[in-house]
Amino acid sequence: MKLFILNDDVNTFDNVINSIQMYLNYPYMQGVSIAHIVNDVGECLVKESDDTELIEEIYEGLVSSGLNVKLEK
Repeated sequence: MKLFILNDDVNTFDNVINSIQMYLNYPYMQGVSIAHIVNDVGECLVKESDDTELIEEIYEGLVSSGLNVKLEK
């Protein structure tokens, strides 16, 4: 299962970075890099795992923080 963060016109870079740190437990600079990829490309794959429960938990956390995300199986 793959989890992507999608670009939108609502979230600030700070909110995206803080959400990545909080729900994915990635370091600050990785959050900055992901935020730039999302902004420039339109989406970024942030997690891939066969652990469906883990991916869904992260998905729900990112959605609750206001991010636009998608899942692919």
